[in-house]
Amino acid sequence: MLSLLVGGGFLPGAAVTASADTGTRYVDIQNASCSDTAAGTGTQAQPYCTLQAAVDAAQPGDTVLVSGFGDYPATTVTSSGTSDAPLTIEGDFTVAGLAFAGVHDVALRDGTVTLSTGSIRVQDSDDVTIDGFNLNGAKDASVIAVSGSSSDVTISRNNILPVDEDSPVISVGVGVRRTVVTTNDIDEGEYADRDIALDGAVDTAVTSNNLGGLADLVAVDGGSTGTTVENNGFDRGRIEVGADSTATTKVGYNLYYPRAGGAVYRWAGTDYTEVAAFQVATGQGGHDMVGGTAGTRGFQWYGEGNPGIDSADANAPGELATDILGYPRVDDPLTANTGTGAGYFDRGANEQRNPFAVGYPTASPNRIAVGASVTVTPHDDNPWGTTVSRTYDFGDGTPKVTSTAGSVRHTYTKLPASGGSFVITVDTDAPPGALAGERQLVESVSPQAPFTAGISVLALDASKPLAVNVTDRALQTDPFELGSCRIDFGDGTPVTTGTSSCQDMQHTYAKAGTYTVHADENDLGGRTSSTTAKVTVGPVFVSTSPTRILDTRTGLGAPKAQVAAGKVVHLKVNGAGPIANAGSVLLNVTVTRPTVGGHITAYPGGASQPTSSILNYAKGQTVANLVTVPIGPDGTVSLSVSAGSADLVADVEGYTTLTPGADDGGVLLDEGPLHKVLDTRGDKSDGLPALGKVGPNSSLTFTALPGIAERNSPEYGATAVVLDVVATGATSHSYVTAYRPGDAVPTASNLNFATGESRAAMVVVPVDAKGRVSLYNNAGSAHLIASVEGFYVPFGPHTEPFNKPLHPITPVRVLDTRSGTGGHKGAITSGSSVQLDVAGVAGLPSNVTGVLINLTAVGSSANGFLTANDNDDNAGPDASTLNFMAGRTTAVLAYVPLSGTHLSLHNAHESVNAVVDVEGYFTN
Repeated sequence: MLSLLVGGGFLPGAAVTASADTGTRYVDIQNASCSDTAAGTGTQAQPYCTLQAAVDAAQPGDTVLVSGFGDYPATTVTSSGTSDAPLTIEGDFTVAGLAFAGVHDVALRDGTVTLSTGSIRVQDSDDVTIDGFNLNGAKDASVIAVSGSSSDVTISRNNILPVDEDSPVISVGVGVRRTVVTTNDIDEGEYADRDIALDGAVDTAVTSNNLGGLADLVAVDGGSTGTTVENNGFDRGRIEVGADSTATTKVGYNLYYPRAGGAVYRWAGTDYTEVAAFQVATGQGGHDMVGGTAGTRGFQWYGEGNPGIDSADANAPGELATDILGYPRVDDPLTANTGTGAGYFDRGANEQRNPFAVGYPTASPNRIAVGASVTVTPHDDNPWGTTVSRTYDFGDGTPKVTSTAGSVRHTYTKLPASGGSFVITVDTDAPPGALAGERQLVESVSPQAPFTAGISVLALDASKPLAVNVTDRALQTDPFELGSCRIDFGDGTPVTTGTSSCQDMQHTYAKAGTYTVHADENDLGGRTSSTTAKVTVGPVFVSTSPTRILDTRTGLGAPKAQVAAGKVVHLKVNGAGPIANAGSVLLNVTVTRPTVGGHITAYPGGASQPTSSILNYAKGQTVANLVTVPIGPDGTVSLSVSAGSADLVADVEGYTTLTPGADDGGVLLDEGPLHKVLDTRGDKSDGLPALGKVGPNSSLTFTALPGIAERNSPEYGATAVVLDVVATGATSHSYVTAYRPGDAVPTASNLNFATGESRAAMVVVPVDAKGRVSLYNNAGSAHLIASVEGFYVPFGPHTEPFNKPLHPITPVRVLDTRSGTGGHKGAITSGSSVQLDVAGVAGLPSNVTGVLINLTAVGSSANGFLTANDNDDNAGPDASTLNFMAGRTTAVLAYVPLSGTHLSLHNAHESVNAVVDVEGYFTN
């Protein structure tokens, strides 16, 4: 059965210690030095071997202390004590029956008794107490049997487990007077037929027990008189009073959990399933209650809200001042007192204890400078609101502080000897029975140092390009905790205030731009500091599989006709293919079947036509180049032909937007220099195998980003890669298309080339989950080379990389070696380099971190290539940005990361003029 209120576990065995008290007689059958006959036996060093010898020798006032859980033969106690000096038996042992025969003033207290056979029998004895034991019954008898002329026997505060199926757990026989059975926990389970059986007993009190089982938990018959059954808790079973014993039996203040449909009472042979009906029929059962149906042990009779709390009869015969575990009766302030007498005693063997539990205190601030104060606040679970005393040791050698206040303040006047912190110990004097304990916390105490505010402000999420998040660096540097923060995000919106630090304060701007964020902070040391930080917010890039939106040969996106010089194609971009709400578009523009040589210009719809070109071509040549073009307010970009007429084709490879899909946006990373990942000719220096030329109508798949699945790699989670793709040794006019493995081959082209030509193009292509890219060759065969310029990865709160928005612009020329623009006039000679300033030049800001350039080679006397980067030493001997043919004007779009203010152009072959137009830049 379950314990009524708090769950009565078995009582621990008594501790056995050495004693100089001559009134203690030690017993330990397992001790090799034990003796029942030797002179001076019964000491701790030389105990008795048998319990019988010890109790035979015992005198009034003696304590027989049994240790070691030994197994003893049947024992009969015939020695007595006096009212002032009782004889006491204590300890832990197994015995084949224990009898108290014709004795008085004897107590069995505090330990564990296991009966191997027989019972604890009290026969013809007076003033015998069995208290505080764990009692384990045998299979052939009651656990406790009181008989004969016995009187004034008390059975209290015991946990009793029977195993005999045919005998009551406790039996009180004919003529036995004034027996008190109180505050025990008895669960006969499926074994005993009764918990407590009174057969002709006189003036017996059955009080405040936890009783459980399937049969009669209390049975009163045989003409028993003067019986009281009060304050008990009944689980499953019933109380039965025979017709010969009802006249003077009193039943009341009990709490029942009967089986569903089971009887609560059997009174004079009649069963009653409801308390009210029983009360009306018998006049008994005053204040009895049914708490619910029977269930799991320890469940229904536990905790606040139980009807047994503060509802017992404190004046009931045999009611103790303490519960089964020795805890005093307490008043639960959360429950109204409905009991009799004191009014707050609980029914059953267990008193609802104060639920107070010691929590873990906190220190504020938990980081201070020497000379500052800290406030320590306990966080106990204290539903009753009990006032408790706590002792604080602040770990710095100062006197301990004892207080009942809700918090205590302390000033540290010295630094820790080592480790930078003191350990604070809080010891709580908890109420009896409450969960208590000592708690510790660590307080960091640092030398005085200046307070310097510091923040960084970064784009928050690729799906929310205009949102930013603040990181407060002062959290790691200030010796005090931070007290408050005020941030002006620099866009005219109201100041944002934080209650502690600036950490993780967030803001969403209304439009793209570079903003100066101002922060004012103070710390709990009373100091203030201010700081500023710049942040740039802007669009994110969304990569797409090549999608054709213009082909004047078929009438897609423009009339079906060649574009003549002086005419402009106003190409609708927003709303075409996958593009929506784009600010700029990455187009692969192809010119084909031109009637004369010339160049193509691309610019925002509605803007003036610039002088710079995006690609140059000769008569009859098919040539392509990638270009980033801002989109005009009307959602268009403009394309024009400089001379003659030509067909134009445009394929989308991506776009920038402020409103990407949840998983679409990315930021460009440029970890490391340009590096080759494919060379079908083979390249031992880069560890690339010779795969041979790619044949007609064939695709080659290779790994561009090997670290895409490695969490510690900057490539982790990449969605697209920026490649410099070169075709060389072609046996036929053809084109190459880059696409994600597993996708259908797009109809668009990325790189067009002629027989025998070496040509390069920048390509932005989505990658698969393995970081791979596929290259398709349309006709003939050609060697293909691919080098990684960068890659796009998503970003989010508290993660790097942070957004580096692309700012597409109308192209501005920063270098033309023919005219001297950019500071160098004259062709770049073989093996030499030209450095040109970019940051802060031609309207570009000084904080650019990368540029998109259209690089054009003009007037070369031989085939060759140019390499563009921010440091000429980073380029490998065969790393190319632009491949050109002798006598041809060739252009390519390239991305160049900048670690400083300039970029370098390196020419590995014969002299050539170079033109550089900036089409966009990155910041942050």
